[in-house]
Amino acid sequence: MNRPAPVEDSPEHAWQRARELLLARFGPEVYRAGIEGLQFAGADDHVLRLLAPTSTAANWMRLHYPGSLEEALKSIGRPRRIDILVAGRAQGELFPGEQAIGKRKPIRFGALVPRYTFSTFIVGASNQFANAACKAVAAQPGHHYNPLFLYGGVGLGKTHLANAIGHAAMEGNPDARVAYLSAEAFMTQLITALRRDRMDEFKSTFRKIDVLIIDDVQFLANRERTQEEFFHTFNALHEAHRQIILTSDKVPKDIPGLEERLRNRFEWGLIADLQPPDMETRVAILEKKAEIDGLDLPREVAIHLASKIDSNVRELEGCLTRLSAFASLSKTAITVDFAREVLHDLLKERSTVSIETIQRVVCEYYGVRLSDLLSQKRSRNIAFPRQVGMYLSRRLARASFPAIGERFGGRDHSTVIHANKVVEDRLKTDQRLRGSLDELERLANTKA
Repeated sequence: MNRPAPVEDSPEHAWQRARELLLARFGPEVYRAGIEGLQFAGADDHVLRLLAPTSTAANWMRLHYPGSLEEALKSIGRPRRIDILVAGRAQGELFPGEQAIGKRKPIRFGALVPRYTFSTFIVGASNQFANAACKAVAAQPGHHYNPLFLYGGVGLGKTHLANAIGHAAMEGNPDARVAYLSAEAFMTQLITALRRDRMDEFKSTFRKIDVLIIDDVQFLANRERTQEEFFHTFNALHEAHRQIILTSDKVPKDIPGLEERLRNRFEWGLIADLQPPDMETRVAILEKKAEIDGLDLPREVAIHLASKIDSNVRELEGCLTRLSAFASLSKTAITVDFAREVLHDLLKERSTVSIETIQRVVCEYYGVRLSDLLSQKRSRNIAFPRQVGMYLSRRLARASFPAIGERFGGRDHSTVIHANKVVEDRLKTDQRLRGSLDELERLANTKA
């Protein structure tokens, strides 16, 4: 007769161990937002089933941290596929329906991240314009910058600001219908509605929203049916003066597979970019997160981390979460040496080339004087080498746009952004330029 597995070896116990690992990995805010509500509901040899209180909770981790649940089980030696069920109703159902006739029920779909508010957002030169635009939108949704299109690389704060608008809109109007979801989730809801022949409900629900926030809108690309429905949803909301906020890693014109009519509408309002934060801002971000998490983080440790990761806020926060977990488990004070030991695989030493070296190599390669490179002269034989120097300073020195502008004659960061765009666009068709850049990179690394 088969005996039941010991409690410590049971799938339920494995899930509890996985939860502890996920808490240490992601921190308390992410844990509360997406993991805490998932309850063990059964398992077999291949699948572990979890029960979520709502379809929003069921989708949250897979949308924001895909594969994390399975990875946690695998890391403790109990690999299984995760199947998330929804308590009380079928998974994937659209928003709950209206309550009594005539009573307005707020729609709050997408589980806004609790700590992603304006008060926890650290403002620096790289994001102050985007932050100001978001605050203007939050103060009067539908009246300023509609749509508001936020773009920038991974982990620079787009999702944080989009969430902050949602929180502020609900604070200003407790009855506001706020919907926050990714482009992939919008597509999933559309497919579910089509499959269940509930498109009328889908359209009715989305077109009653006061503030619609769509994260990672670039994933609408090449989805013809989804783009068509989003086009009509966009038009309906815009005509009703409802606020639309979109985030992307690219500006609208650079999103491949996006219909021209959608691209045109995305450009109707304001496009605001977020750039990698400078050193001071990175340190402030770390110290703010440490304060929120109740972590004693010495300034020298914050400076050490900020000097190693210079382009991604999410990586910074992930390092701090890991550092906090290890310090708590080992009852060890956080020092620079402790940080080096715990984060050695994440903070490997990276050799960088100085901006001065890049400028010297560019001048020698193109036959221009350094004084001309840093001057206000705009002749092509000087302007393009200057743009190449700015591009390489971004790529090799990993300097921020404001820092590069300052070192190239005190130019504004927008000039540096434009220079990078010029070089990137030419690289798409100019093989000779690609060869020149490879040679310049080799020379710069040799002289570093």
